Amino acid sequence: MRLAAKRESRGWAGRPIESLWLEALGLGIHAHVGGNGPPVVLVHGYGVSSRYMLPLAQSLAPSFSVFAPDLPGYGRSQRPQTPLGIAELAGALASWLDAAELRRPAFVANSMGCQIVTELAVRLPGRVGPMMLIGPTVDPQRRAARHQLLGGLRDSAREPRSLLALAARDDAAFGVRALLATARSALADRIEQRLPRIVQPTVVVRGADDGFVGQSWAEKAAALLPRGRLVVVPRQPHAVHFTRPDLVARIVHELLVEELEQAGNELPWRLPHRHVPAWEADEPGGGQDSLPLRGDPRREQPVILAPNEQRSGMNRREFHAQVSVGREQGPV
Repeated sequence: MRLAAKRESRGWAGRPIESLWLEALGLGIHAHVGGNGPPVVLVHGYGVSSRYMLPLAQSLAPSFSVFAPDLPGYGRSQRPQTPLGIAELAGALASWLDAAELRRPAFVANSMGCQIVTELAVRLPGRVGPMMLIGPTVDPQRRAARHQLLGGLRDSAREPRSLLALAARDDAAFGVRALLATARSALADRIEQRLPRIVQPTVVVRGADDGFVGQSWAEKAAALLPRGRLVVVPRQPHAVHFTRPDLVARIVHELLVEELEQAGNELPWRLPHRHVPAWEADEPGGGQDSLPLRGDPRREQPVILAPNEQRSGMNRREFHAQVSVGREQGPV
């Protein structure tokens, strides 16, 4: 069932980002939506709402229909009676996909959102399209709470202040009790056991200055994925999608272009629901100028790595071969 929503005529950064209210698992779920084209679902991480996905939504909107839901209890979505763990959040996301009538969208997830999306991909592989995992947690070698706390302190010094302000507001709204319960579930979750079972083509993205996700774990995560690749973006923190949304959007385009060609553009994307303009405007992340996907990585350009190999650079054709959808895994 679709929930009524109040209309407020306010756009964001020049192009409208709208609000969509749906019901999933008996809860009112809010999502930011916009754009036109094949569907891409953006899944936020621990303690934050979909608002920090808005810079990426803006960059994707010219080519894709973008959906950025607030998971139950987060952002503007209704709060469940008890906080949901990783498995329950994956179930809620599946229910929301049904309500949104999305059969096999692509997914872009950050941090704990990667745990939720991979759980969904293993549970319902036919409902999940190509995936991008940005800073996937939790590194099995850094699972202890103290490691995560230290990682958070390191990374917070590298994130833009605008993101830290968003996170602080979202944390306060989410509540200490819910934060602790969700943290326990996230730390107990074993994403490394699911990755070998992921059939979708998947790109792992890591900011080279990520305080949460180390290079060794990012490489291992990509290697565990049967159709995985790793992209390392120099001088960027954990939330690469916020600091370099245009770059991430270009990688998403590379990931989806062949999938759409092979599917004959049959993936569902039309928004069949009543939707209204978003209630607030959010500041985009800093540094949104386009970053080319080829050239010398010493000039802050991304490094594309196949599992078990280190490479200093790659031209666009090689990049497309590494991450394009529907092809067998390249050389290992």
